[in-house]
Amino acid sequence: MSEVVEEHPSLIPVLNRFGIRLGLGEKTALEVCMKHDINIDFFMLMINTFLNENYFPEKKLHGVHLTQIIDYLSKTNQYYVQSQLPNIERHLRPFISQSAPPNEALIHIGKLFDAFKHQLLARIETDENKWFPHIIELTKKQTKTKTLSYHPIPTADLDEPIEALITDIKHIIIKHLTGHYDENLCYAVIFAIHTLYTDIKQNNRIRYRILAPIASGMEKNGAHTLSSREIEVLKQIVKGATNKEIADRLFISLNTVLTHRKNITAKLGIKTTPGLTFYAITNAIISGDEIY
Repeated sequence: MSEVVEEHPSLIPVLNRFGIRLGLGEKTALEVCMKHDINIDFFMLMINTFLNENYFPEKKLHGVHLTQIIDYLSKTNQYYVQSQLPNIERHLRPFISQSAPPNEALIHIGKLFDAFKHQLLARIETDENKWFPHIIELTKKQTKTKTLSYHPIPTADLDEPIEALITDIKHIIIKHLTGHYDENLCYAVIFAIHTLYTDIKQNNRIRYRILAPIASGMEKNGAHTLSSREIEVLKQIVKGATNKEIADRLFISLNTVLTHRKNITAKLGIKTTPGLTFYAITNAIISGDEIY
């Protein structure tokens, strides 16, 4: 496991969120997880989703509970607030104040960072006080959707301004910085900003490819239950069948298949096959072993 971390140092804060510290020795991922009493399937789900934007582990999702993902993302938010943001400010403030004469470009960069920080903290507050508690409520069998206090499920486009701001800060420093400034502090700021940007971008895949689709599906399903035929169609979709194959297997017309698919999407609020797969597995509609 140490070789993987050496190749991808960005995994270090991810390990910290699981309570894993450096000094891994020759232990495998399984051995490390056993030592720290961590579910290996969930651990690998987070690691691989973090590293690879094309990764979607259908066969491993059946062992994962949404509260595990929420706990992981809550610790990620704590990392931003307690470590990453202070680390950037620890270098950025001297970077701005120690320039002589006062560097207008640096002052503007400081204002951009303040705007970025404000938006990120606002998102974190929404996570911790609205979105995450809402999802936890959804996981309770006795909870009805109509009684919940918060309904909107965040989408990836809500994070675009946050990613755009931190990207602009890095871009401006590298390409448009002028005047007098401390080069060592400049390098420290760039590295700290890039580290946070990478972490946000990679963890957003976990937020919006895994957590948001299934939460949306659970919310929609609280008011609209799939019919038995729609469940049969959903199973075939998750197994990778084409529309024609579904029609042949269920002895229905192609137009009927398309109608069922449209109804499933409308009821669950999930459009992608990976999202439907996660919904089907976590709601015990199909097991991971049935997917091929």
